[in-house]
Amino acid sequence: MNEIGKNIRFLRQQRNWSQDQLAESLHVTRQTVSNYETGRSRPDVEMLTTLAAALDADVKEILYAPADREAHIRRLRRLAVSAVVTALLGILEAAGRAWGQQLMQESYIVSVSYLVVFLVHPLFYLLLGWTLARGCLVLLRADPPTRRWAVWVRWVLLAVIAAWLVVMAPFFFYQADLAHLELSALYSHEPLTLSSSFMLNVVQGAILRHPQALGWGSLLLGGLLGLLGLPSLRSIRALKKKTAEKADSPE
Repeated sequence: MNEIGKNIRFLRQQRNWSQDQLAESLHVTRQTVSNYETGRSRPDVEMLTTLAAALDADVKEILYAPADREAHIRRLRRLAVSAVVTALLGILEAAGRAWGQQLMQESYIVSVSYLVVFLVHPLFYLLLGWTLARGCLVLLRADPPTRRWAVWVRWVLLAVIAAWLVVMAPFFFYQADLAHLELSALYSHEPLTLSSSFMLNVVQGAILRHPQALGWGSLLLGGLLGLLGLPSLRSIRALKKKTAEKADSPE
């Protein structure tokens, strides 16, 4: 099916018309409409104008992809990328959990499991929430809101994630260093020598005591970010412009 045929079919379906209804509006047979949509034949210039009037569209929307269709294709592409990344991270988490359990049972090495449970697992849930929310937007053919409150909520959610990373970063670095030392000692059959120790603070201890809450919280944050979208430079400039225009406008 050529692009013109796809566009005619899309615009017809947007109006919830059957091929028979469009054919009646064009004063042609249903087979003629079917031939247009499947690419067996192409409408001439006069028929393009008639089609545009019947479908309440512009001729350019028939020759090229309609704006809504282009936006929907972009949503599908982003959803596909998000789904692939989420699936890869899920595979990494599953493999890491299995390896960590094996190391715990055979060599009493727990650092790998800690990294998987408290770093990879919440990141996977964050991406999973994002992907599920994006899937909902694709089904609804909707884009994230661009209102002022949505922009500020996005920044608050990102600030929460950044704060969690800052608080947990020392713990992650220590566990990564410990995992390197433990695995090097395990595979080289040399005694383990620790170069430093680590003391948990109150916040880190609270997070480590509730791994399930961390996972579900990450899922919720990812879902909210997926629905609201990430702040872009364009949205920030638009918000600044709107704020400046509002400030300059006379009361």
